[in-house]
Amino acid sequence: MMELHSLRKTFSLPLGIALLFLFFQPLLAKETYPEYDEQTVIDRLKAIENPLVEHQYNSVVKGYIKGYVVWNREKAEGILGRTVLYFPLFEDYLEKNNLPEKLKYLSVVESALNPHATSPVGAVGLWQFMPETGKEYGLEIDDFVDERRDPNKSTQAAIQYLSRQFDKYDDWALALAAYNGGSGRVSRAIKRGRSKNFWRIRRYLPRETRNYVPAFIAATYLMEYYKEHEIVPNYPPLDLQITETIQVYDYISFYRIAQVTGLSMEAIESLNPAYKRGIIPESSDGHYLILPRRVMQAFRDYLDTNRPDYPGDDFFNDSPVTIEQSKAGNNEKYVRTTYTVKKGESLQQIAEALNCSAHQIIAWNHLEANEAREGQKLIIFRPREIVRFNPLEKMTELPPLPSSTTLEPASVEQTSTEDHDFEHLLYVVQRKETLEDISRAIPGLSLPDLIDLNRIPPNEKLKPGHCLKVPKN
Repeated sequence: MMELHSLRKTFSLPLGIALLFLFFQPLLAKETYPEYDEQTVIDRLKAIENPLVEHQYNSVVKGYIKGYVVWNREKAEGILGRTVLYFPLFEDYLEKNNLPEKLKYLSVVESALNPHATSPVGAVGLWQFMPETGKEYGLEIDDFVDERRDPNKSTQAAIQYLSRQFDKYDDWALALAAYNGGSGRVSRAIKRGRSKNFWRIRRYLPRETRNYVPAFIAATYLMEYYKEHEIVPNYPPLDLQITETIQVYDYISFYRIAQVTGLSMEAIESLNPAYKRGIIPESSDGHYLILPRRVMQAFRDYLDTNRPDYPGDDFFNDSPVTIEQSKAGNNEKYVRTTYTVKKGESLQQIAEALNCSAHQIIAWNHLEANEAREGQKLIIFRPREIVRFNPLEKMTELPPLPSSTTLEPASVEQTSTEDHDFEHLLYVVQRKETLEDISRAIPGLSLPDLIDLNRIPPNEKLKPGHCLKVPKN
């Protein structure tokens, strides 16, 4: 039987890009950065504490490192900027699973920290899962959702995958090679080379897999020494940095989220790349929704009204706010404050106290990792105000939905105001509610009357957000 893990991918997007550096280096090279000194780079690699793999330096490692720090510095700036979005998340999951923190650098090799990255053979997301392997590790992939692009769920899947490979080989270099090429290829190379040392069996591996650990070494070097090469990270807007995550169980559209929070559709899409059609489908397990912290309370307020969204309910529900149709930036929505470091405080302790991440503090203050001195004044950004949702206010209309957005048909017929039935009210079904629950909750309404009034089968399974007619009096 063909090994499933070998189907994960056969070509890595960042590896391919790095090869292009070799062809175009004369065009890309500039003279405005420190000279690449080979011995200095070798010494720095040796100085990295607790390396995940043996840091050998060869022509392949050199090529990848120069790809980052010489030939395509602008791309490196973007990768470094995106670390503030994803490294705190990776570190949290790695710590919970007792795995080395430096595994977070693997996503740099896989996708350049781009959740939209897609390889020529169909590997997708931050961790570049092929569809078969993604589904094996519990990732939902259908017409509406591709959880290979979900930062949380794809990271959980990648950690399971990496843990399985390490349990098999008890060596991180071999585990990384197996993550790329499949454990079957690595096991065959071990047998042919009669060794469990990656560098000794490397020649028996396919080209991409044999270059995978060198690419990881180069990514590690970039993360540890980018300042020495005067590379300045290109950090994303604060709305994409200062976020919160919530699990959503009921159907809701990005259109509705924009109405409730005042965010642009672009900002919502940027933070939630797993959803293909601008909707979050109903799920008993829940789907992750990431929003800027300044608007998350508005969304929680909306959920607390117990009026779940459904395609038909956009017609009936009112919601507030002025809609921002600007880009995903909105840095003016934040205020800059300062914090004075107290004796004995670490960046992690400060971050936890101020409800941000150590990576954000490092980014905002251009610090070295874990640098915090007593009396030091740190720049901290906070939301200027927390947006709230008032269900009694009238919503502001958004521009029409893009024609490419496909919504499921509404569960109830939408009538015009001229046709409106003034003898009945519309009741919005809540999650896990049954027809019997609703009939008991409304005085004077029997279950048979509710069924007859709405012309539905007695055993109808109701969806959250489904609108039912109930007597007005």
